[in-house]
Amino acid sequence: MKFDNKKKIKQTALDLFGQKGYEETSLSDIAAVVGIKKPSIYNHFSSKEEIFTDVIEDLIKSEISSYHKLHEIEHPGSAIEQVRRVFDSFCHRLLTTKEARLWKRVSFYPPDPFKEFISKKFYELEVEYSRLLRSIHASGKRNGYFMHIDVDQFTASFLCLIDGVFLEHHYYTEEIFKERIESIWKVYELGLTNNKGV
Repeated sequence: MKFDNKKKIKQTALDLFGQKGYEETSLSDIAAVVGIKKPSIYNHFSSKEEIFTDVIEDLIKSEISSYHKLHEIEHPGSAIEQVRRVFDSFCHRLLTTKEARLWKRVSFYPPDPFKEFISKKFYELEVEYSRLLRSIHASGKRNGYFMHIDVDQFTASFLCLIDGVFLEHHYYTEEIFKERIESIWKVYELGLTNNKGV
């Protein structure tokens, strides 16, 4: 039961932090949704700050795990198909997970006490993205792709691509967003596969 309550507290906090923000979410809010009294939270966490950092840590682990799974696919297809798979995975998570809402909020409006912490976590995630992209670039090059695209250029371009997608999702409806990601990918793929890229 204790473990279940701890998990429920974090899941509820994830949802409320994403909806209302860190500052506007109280321990009383979290306790009310979980269905426990506020003092019971202290059986699991020392403070709202600890809940927040735990939630962000879990969010990072979830993101990293999803990209590790992409890396472990037995028959990954061509290099371009692999890049598309990473792109689709990122877009899918934006559209379907509660974590995405919290990511957007802490990206655009990081709580002052956690700015450095969040920046550090973003960097950790970027390192994992870069590791996966470098692996795709290396295997692609062995098979005739990316012959005139430096690995750092490739990695930077993709990270900028998903940063742009992240921002688009913040401003547009799901329908418009889906149309835009197809347009974005079409142009990006042309850049990877024209005679300068291949």
